[in-house]
Amino acid sequence: MHRVRLADSASSSVVAAAAGKYDKLRRIVVQARGVADSAGARVEVRDGDIVVADESLTLTDGRAAATLTLPMPAIGAPRPNLSVNIAGAHTADLDLPDADGLRARELTEAELHFHPSVFASDDFPGCDFEESRRVESLIGPYTIETQFYDAQYAIAEKATEPGRYGAIVTIRAEGGATYTRYRTLFRSPDTPSWIEEFVRHVPASIGLPPEYGIPEDAHRVHASAIGRHIKYALRDSFYDNDGIAPLLAGLYETTEPSRPSDASNDLVAMDRQWWVGLKRRLYNTAEAFPDPVARPERVDGPAAPVIREGSAEAAGMTADAAANIDAVCREWAGDSDEGFAVLVARHGVIVLHDAYGERDGRPMSVNHPSWMASITKLLGGTLMMMLVDQGLVDLDATMDTYLPAFRDIDVQTPMTVRHLYTHTNGLWGHWGDELHDFEEVISEYYPYLEIGVRHGYNGAGCALAGKIIESVSGEGLPQFYAKHLLDPLGISVTAATDMSWQTRSMPMDMARIGQMLLNKGQYGDLRFFRPETFEKMLPVSLVPLLGPETEIEWGIGATWFKDPGLGEGTFAHGAASAATLRIDPENDMVIVMTRNAGGENFGEYHPKFLAAIVDGIVDSAD
Repeated sequence: MHRVRLADSASSSVVAAAAGKYDKLRRIVVQARGVADSAGARVEVRDGDIVVADESLTLTDGRAAATLTLPMPAIGAPRPNLSVNIAGAHTADLDLPDADGLRARELTEAELHFHPSVFASDDFPGCDFEESRRVESLIGPYTIETQFYDAQYAIAEKATEPGRYGAIVTIRAEGGATYTRYRTLFRSPDTPSWIEEFVRHVPASIGLPPEYGIPEDAHRVHASAIGRHIKYALRDSFYDNDGIAPLLAGLYETTEPSRPSDASNDLVAMDRQWWVGLKRRLYNTAEAFPDPVARPERVDGPAAPVIREGSAEAAGMTADAAANIDAVCREWAGDSDEGFAVLVARHGVIVLHDAYGERDGRPMSVNHPSWMASITKLLGGTLMMMLVDQGLVDLDATMDTYLPAFRDIDVQTPMTVRHLYTHTNGLWGHWGDELHDFEEVISEYYPYLEIGVRHGYNGAGCALAGKIIESVSGEGLPQFYAKHLLDPLGISVTAATDMSWQTRSMPMDMARIGQMLLNKGQYGDLRFFRPETFEKMLPVSLVPLLGPETEIEWGIGATWFKDPGLGEGTFAHGAASAATLRIDPENDMVIVMTRNAGGENFGEYHPKFLAAIVDGIVDSAD
């Protein structure tokens, strides 16, 4: 608890107050309140000198109150200058936000669908927004035009061949604004009846969770009814779920798999890569950025340290360091409901590599992938620094340099690549990686973004950075991860497909990435970027972006950590899963703990875990 001083002296008496808000962007609602004696007083809402609404206060629950409603400002109209007078006295100015900005933000989440996205005729299906009337209230009356492309990126007037098609949907509002969306379609080689036939022969059964309290015998007796419901849901998904078309398109194209499917070449990655190729043609970015990404590169000279087995002495640790860290972890596992795995390395030498506790009723394994959550942002930042190192991307260049969707848009503060990573971009939430048209969606909201105004943590900025990587490299993000980071480091378990929160990994994989960063961009004889490029990745003051009052420091996916005993320059990124990554240049150390959640007693044992590691360090001066 904290004592808070609101003021040094009392204010004058407040006998009336008023506030206003938009009610679901359908109307303006003004709430007026007053002391009981003010019942019957007139409330006026004014737009400048004009009274636009009036009502009288009525006595309710010992207070005088009134609710007034006004229509929303018209699309494109200036923000109203509203004020409230009660009993002839000025009571409040209503500082309502820009209605068009709120409409634009809501439009970013409007669902547009083809019905169906899987079809079996030469004619392409039509599309519209799921809530078309709602969208019309946001942008006004609109029309929809669609340009279709076949699997080889040729314009298609008809779906004459089965397989993948891409739809570029242009929404034109009466006021002249245009909006663009991308969708994948699949033209079946047979009539739609194949869906019914396919679903009819799918074996479907499911046991409902015990929380429903349904006996097992009931599952068996009514298995056919349950299966029938599942089949109907599957059938309907072919018609109503846009996500089915990319899966079928990928399956149709997979005639001779070259290797087992993983995150870099699965059906979702295939769809993403196809759209990267089409966008490079539509935007002419293939001509603007013709050079392939040439990182990592093999270098001559001494090899940088790699993660390897070795003695405690070689690691610069006391002889009992591993045992002491292990003891803390075993005690922790016995007092927690979350399994976890650990790798600690110093000078590249493994000090401890083990797993603790259980997951899903089985002993935890060091090879069991765990959710790395926002440590993903550090991995995504690592990808970007390769492009920076090669001169393909400038962190202080504006978005329109790499994403043409942002061109010719009038904004107060142009957004740079650095804004994306330092969370000064005005965006919100962790979303967008999976949207092929994300740059189009955000460019439509670009004039309303408050760029460089505040630090607002989000993953959407990182998702936009991923679109830059794709635009410049011509490689879908999952393939880029595999080709330029994971495969060169010998990483085979980690699944990394986005820029901000979805990575799943294990300690050895994360330790290799951590060691490469500890080496300032090199691992063995592979150089991912030069040391001077690595320095640009580290956190810096955001004063140039936010002004002299801020104390925030942030990097390109990197933040500082101030854990007791670790070096002053320890960096990495935090994680909602409580996964731990610490890269400590001062002590030449990498610390990894993978887990899916903090679990019970995390706050008690995590400091003990780090303290046991610090206690085992043999000072290099010794």
